[in-house]
Amino acid sequence: MKSSQPSAILQRTSEYLSAVSKCDAEDALKLLDELDGLLLKEETKVMIASICPKTHEELRTLLTLEGKTYTTEELDKMLAIVRKYVNS
Repeated sequence: MKSSQPSAILQRTSEYLSAVSKCDAEDALKLLDELDGLLLKEETKVMIASICPKTHEELRTLLTLEGKTYTTEELDKMLAIVRKYVNS
């Protein structure tokens, strides 16, 4: 017998995802668009939009896929873009 009520696991999963979500889907797409001119690989942009790094070190870790070294100014620019879309 199926219940129309969500299971406890489904409810807890939904609550967890809401708590850890750093930006909504619309903002994530905007973030990807803004990162377009700065990064080469789609995978890197998606990881940045998913994780929303806060520091140079976190960002540099994600940028290893790019195979390029970024300046502090470039990192600052990327982090500023990320901050625009992160939920407070």
